[in-house]
Amino acid sequence: MGRKPVKKERIDDPSLKASWIEQLSTVYLRNGLTKFTMDDIAAKLGISKATLYKYFASRAEILDAVVRLRITEIEAFEDQLSDDKITFSERYFEVIKTASVMLAEMSNQFLIDSRQLYPELWAKMRDFQDRALFVAEAFYRKGIEAGIMNDINPRLLALTDKMFIRSVADEAFLQEYDISLQAAFDNYFLMKSRGIFKQSYLQKNAREEEEQ
Repeated sequence: MGRKPVKKERIDDPSLKASWIEQLSTVYLRNGLTKFTMDDIAAKLGISKATLYKYFASRAEILDAVVRLRITEIEAFEDQLSDDKITFSERYFEVIKTASVMLAEMSNQFLIDSRQLYPELWAKMRDFQDRALFVAEAFYRKGIEAGIMNDINPRLLALTDKMFIRSVADEAFLQEYDISLQAAFDNYFLMKSRGIFKQSYLQKNAREEEEQ
């Protein structure tokens, strides 16, 4: 008689698993979804493969968790822009930063693997820029109607954001102009915010920050 299969003990620790998936998400974004074995994944996390198997039954389960995390982050984009509890300038800052970092992290291999292996994720990313453009345009229009922003064509404002995000998502662009992603973002936000927000709004925000 052969050996009976040993049923592996499973540990359910959502907090720890979420932390690991967050770490692995960055790794997969930079290197693609097909490169790493369970041995590689365990090494990246600094744990043994036996420990890894106590939390995840297979590499496919890990990949599915990574993909779900990215989809959730993409879907959160609209929520950030529509959160009325945050000022217009703060919303604009956070959304452009989030979109820039999100797109800059994605390697070509990650996009290729997503298209081939995870069509749902690929569709989300493919639609991300178009949806972001639509939501950003609505955001600008609302700011103009509220008298907070200067009366500039909201679609053109949204298109400049799209062009900026596309540029900083290309590592070659950052290297050519010898600028970091953070520096590019900070300068773009400063330039854009001074142009779109009315001076009265910026001055009001400055006074409120001083009083805090």
